[in-house]
Amino acid sequence: MNTLSISPNGKYLATGGKDKKLFIWDILNFTFPSREFDTGSTINQIAFNPKLQWVAVGTDQGVKIYNLMSQAKTPICVIEAEPLTKTETASKGKNPQCTSLTWNALGKKLFAGFTDGVIRTFTFDSAQ
Repeated sequence: MNTLSISPNGKYLATGGKDKKLFIWDILNFTFPSREFDTGSTINQIAFNPKLQWVAVGTDQGVKIYNLMSQAKTPICVIEAEPLTKTETASKGKNPQCTSLTWNALGKKLFAGFTDGVIRTFTFDSAQ
């Protein structure tokens, strides 16, 4: 396991790591996860949205956001960061990896730190 995060209401714990699985656990029952998502990439960071039932996952392939109110196992949003400059990494066809995440207090902006040293900001309309 690389990372974990507790939901704003304190009822859920999210975990993830090298197995590429995002697990959502009921804080009162750690026998088995209540939800499981295959992110397809190593998970480096998890952040619950403070207002919506969304969880953002920072992976080696970028950011994926899941809606926990939906039964869908696919993300509602996928963000892959393009390299800002032509570097050796970019020339090999690799985009920067997301290593840190946090939402603003209103849950409308997501700040993501990437391995290229850039913090990217994404704004969301909560009508999704």
